Amino acid sequence: MTTSPSALDALLSTLRTEEGVAKAHIDDGWMQGRTAYGGISSAVALAGTMMLHPTDTPLRYAQISFVGPVGGDCTVKTRVLRQSKSSLFVDAGVSSDAGFGTAAVFAFSPDRQSHLDHNRLSMPDCPAPETLEPVPDHHARPAFVRHFDMRPTTGPRFAWKSEVGEYLTWVRFVEEPACHPAVALLAMGDALPPAAMALFSEFGPISSMNWTVNMLTGDPKTDDGWWLLSAKTGFARHGLSVQDMMLWNRAGEPVLSGSEAIAIYA
Repeated sequence: MTTSPSALDALLSTLRTEEGVAKAHIDDGWMQGRTAYGGISSAVALAGTMMLHPTDTPLRYAQISFVGPVGGDCTVKTRVLRQSKSSLFVDAGVSSDAGFGTAAVFAFSPDRQSHLDHNRLSMPDCPAPETLEPVPDHHARPAFVRHFDMRPTTGPRFAWKSEVGEYLTWVRFVEEPACHPAVALLAMGDALPPAAMALFSEFGPISSMNWTVNMLTGDPKTDDGWWLLSAKTGFARHGLSVQDMMLWNRAGEPVLSGSEAIAIYA
């Protein structure tokens, strides 16, 4: 019995190397307005980097800047910044017909022996995803959101007005991908709306500016495809919001931490 590839795997199947660069096609299903969703351009940058610089060493860190729109036929150009006995740092840039779009630095590093074992990133208590209703489809939702099954735990169901700039939502792919788990997590990890939108009293455009990702395990995995995503803003002023982000697996283990800066035009 054969099954069709997931939407993410289908996109990644377009990835090819040619004369020292990687090329892929981001279709309209991954767009939000005039640009591709930031998680998918980040995932394409990582997948292209791993194709051009194969390594079994896990991804530990990503610093991503969303410089301009990306979409359609894309090119990933990379440069090795440093390769040592323990780490590999690679600079990657994604361009398309609209010009340069996404800049990323990826760091790959193995586990190390350490006397430290400290974790205060406990998953908050919340209902199981099976007990929650999915976010209903709506004409105003960006195209890329339809690739995800989202189950908000508390607070607004992506309504504009709230007293708290925070989202806590179970998320999984509608079609589970078979690609590298780090690529899949970048494609998913920025799926929530910016947390500042929960504070909106009137709607206005937003634009992600940068995204910092720390991978907390070299072997990310979960049960039933579910991950708990948190986005929480502590500051929104002068058209800029900064937010902290977390992702836990179904067992409550922290898998990814990050932060993001967002431009707000409202």
